[in-house]
Amino acid sequence: MSTQVPERLGPYRLVRKIGEGGMGVVHLGMDGDGSQVAVKVLHPHVAADLKARDRLTREVETMRRVRSSHVAEVLDAELAGGQPYVVTRFAPGRTLEDTVLADGALRDYDLVRLARGLCQALVAIHAADVIHRDFKPSNVMLVDGEPLVIDFGIAHLVNATRLTQTGMFVGTPGYLAPEIIRDSEITQAADVHALASTVFFAATGVPPFGTGTFEAVCFNIMEGRAQLDKAPLWLRGWLSRALQVDARSRPSAQELLRMARVLDPTKTAFHEIPTMPPKPKPKPTGTRVLSGRDAYSDLLPPVDYAQPARKEKPARKEKPPPAPRMQPPPPYIPAPVAAQPRTDQRVAGYPTPPQVRPYTPPPAPQTRPGERKRFVVGSQFVGLLLLVALTALTVMVPVAVGATAIALAVVLRVGEYLFGEMVNRRRTRGGGSSADPLLAIVGTPWALVKAALVTLVHVPLALAFGAIVWGVLRWGGGMGINAAAAYAAGAFTLGLFVLPGGGAPRKAVTRSLTSVLRTPGAALVATVTVGTLALFAVMFALSQKTIWIPWEAPSKVIDRLTAQAQDGALSLLSGLADDLLKKTGLGFLSPWS
Repeated sequence: MSTQVPERLGPYRLVRKIGEGGMGVVHLGMDGDGSQVAVKVLHPHVAADLKARDRLTREVETMRRVRSSHVAEVLDAELAGGQPYVVTRFAPGRTLEDTVLADGALRDYDLVRLARGLCQALVAIHAADVIHRDFKPSNVMLVDGEPLVIDFGIAHLVNATRLTQTGMFVGTPGYLAPEIIRDSEITQAADVHALASTVFFAATGVPPFGTGTFEAVCFNIMEGRAQLDKAPLWLRGWLSRALQVDARSRPSAQELLRMARVLDPTKTAFHEIPTMPPKPKPKPTGTRVLSGRDAYSDLLPPVDYAQPARKEKPARKEKPPPAPRMQPPPPYIPAPVAAQPRTDQRVAGYPTPPQVRPYTPPPAPQTRPGERKRFVVGSQFVGLLLLVALTALTVMVPVAVGATAIALAVVLRVGEYLFGEMVNRRRTRGGGSSADPLLAIVGTPWALVKAALVTLVHVPLALAFGAIVWGVLRWGGGMGINAAAAYAAGAFTLGLFVLPGGGAPRKAVTRSLTSVLRTPGAALVATVTVGTLALFAVMFALSQKTIWIPWEAPSKVIDRLTAQAQDGALSLLSGLADDLLKKTGLGFLSPWS
């Protein structure tokens, strides 16, 4: 696999490299409309893990559902090609980590603004049934004073099997929930714990569970030894609720947001923060839960795109009593950017290039149709062109292609019965399972029997449709016997997929094409290629002589059987069907033999 990154990747032009980590290289890119985006190109050793890429594809599809002005959403992804990449919105500014390290802890009302913005982001993330898994100061950008969550915790999917086998643990321990360190069941409550740890850092300038060796920090987390005495008095109750060791005792993202909205720096007594009794163990509500084998916080060793120049910590000034409504802070002025980016093990934001456009929050969902819907519509159109081509081929070679169409319908039904149910299971539990291949093998015989029975019932319906078309063309249009029979055979093939009962084959084709055509460019190439094939097939069907092998032309068979017929039209039809079955080697199925 090539390690050279071209000047363009798909529809994106790469302007310059802005960072690098263990998962890949990040470039500043330009899309077709001239807007700036961040293009993360996976390293070759990461892209070579096909199982991880498949899981990463499903995770990216889920992340696209997140819509919030406080989340830098995933815009696009191409994970099937030779150089897989993920595209996110480019956010100029500094990370929360860099801001605190350079300027000191945030002031009280900036801290309230940060907590409320992060809670709003987490509510949107959890509403989309996503677990971020990697909340920390270096994954939060400050754009004009408002927090913006970046870098979803998708890197945990990469080489997960290898990590499980070797027992390796990778991550930023100071911001992990206890259940992640214990490698036990992970729920959305892990994000609540990490969010509170991030706010603690913003309020104090230090991690909540201290510094030191990896083992010491992990021990403090699992024992719940947060240094709450270093946090402001008015914030301690809020932090204490969110940093509970027991995940069931932590508030949900929505509850944490409600608590953040009543935070008031003027109230310094600890007991004035609303307290609530620990929540009982919740009943199953469909909240996504990850198995222990997926519990990896971060395999994307974070990168620092630029180190801001450190300046003296400004003297803290006492704020006057708050006005009835908080005034917006002054506009954010980016810190100076170093000449060259450097690589380390912290996640940081993007440097502010010259003349960067201000960040614009993403539009509301109703004004921005989903990319997934466009891919499905494109796949359905390509499937329609394939059906046109198959119908035209049936007109040219009615018997052989018609029999092939029946077999194809059976195969597609089997695939839909097996993999359609597998996709539904993955959506329900939020990921794949090692039992999926075994379930597919065990379910194949029943799926084959079910598909054969449904097709056996559906074929007579398609034959009736073809007979109607033959009668209309023969007696209504004055067409010859052979020509009308050829078009009737095409109608039969069409009926296998469009008549009632043909939904399963259609869904199987759409699902297969959607998994392949993941970019507008791929959909365009497929449309042109298949469209050309369908056009030539239709032209040949209209101009070439019909090939009836391995049967005879219907006119000859009808003439021969008419001479032998003694019982009228019914005898003629039964003799025609019997003759067709014998010529195609299926005479043992004939009830008239």
